[in-house]
Amino acid sequence: YEIMPSLVGSEMCIRDSAAIAPQIEDRGIDEIYLDLTDLPDDSHTLALRIKQAVYQATGLTCSIGITPNKLLSKMASELDKPDGITILSAADFATRIGPLSVSKVGGIGPKATRKLQDLGIHTLADLAGADAGVLQEQFGATYAAWLRDVARGIDDRPVVTVRETKSVSRETTFEQDLHPRHDRAALSAVFTPLCQRLAGDLQRKGLVSRTIGIKLRFEDFRTVTRDLSLDESTDQPQAIRRAAGLCLKRIALQGRIRLLGVRASGLMTVQEREQAGRPVQRELDWVEGA
Repeated sequence: YEIMPSLVGSEMCIRDSAAIAPQIEDRGIDEIYLDLTDLPDDSHTLALRIKQAVYQATGLTCSIGITPNKLLSKMASELDKPDGITILSAADFATRIGPLSVSKVGGIGPKATRKLQDLGIHTLADLAGADAGVLQEQFGATYAAWLRDVARGIDDRPVVTVRETKSVSRETTFEQDLHPRHDRAALSAVFTPLCQRLAGDLQRKGLVSRTIGIKLRFEDFRTVTRDLSLDESTDQPQAIRRAAGLCLKRIALQGRIRLLGVRASGLMTVQEREQAGRPVQRELDWVEGA
């Protein structure tokens, strides 16, 4: 089936694109996925219709990638920026995707890229030919298995519509691993904006969250998560920042940090929350140093 990530920036884009392909996954202010599987038009015609809808809604151009899955569509949309259409089949993977740097894959950050390069693995084609045992030794079983799937263009994730969304998250991988104490200022400079962007995502989707979580990945690729349930659902950055800060305090910060993420779950729409007769938590003071 075919999926399209479109680099757009407006609720109008989502509305007008959904009129063409109802199965739509909103991934943030500049990215959506559409499932084109059951639509009658050919891929190029659908892409032209979507581009026209985006332009009419915003006056902006967008890049479109149409491939068998979300992983490949994301990379395909980057190939012909800023106003291109890239349509790839599984047979095109070796020639169009294989030569790309491993750093082009979301989820392979700077640290993993450098580690792969030290092993002589620079491209996705290199990764496909890498020894599975070496990858597992260097990255652990779970991440190594995911790397092998990525190298072969395998991604079974479905398009998830807003109604099916279980959580919304924002995360970042640092160029250099940060020390939790010595690099506290740098971490704080990233932490608060992550919470603000997460709040913006919730507000734009018309959602509120009852549970806020944090995710840390350390230099040894160990990943730790913590969650906190709120008394009232919220879509506000102050409340999210405070809850995430409390989650952070429950993690033993042993080792440098390579990834920091914030997640909102326990979601419902603002309308559902109001109909339930429970208020939405709207304002909290910033808690510095949390």
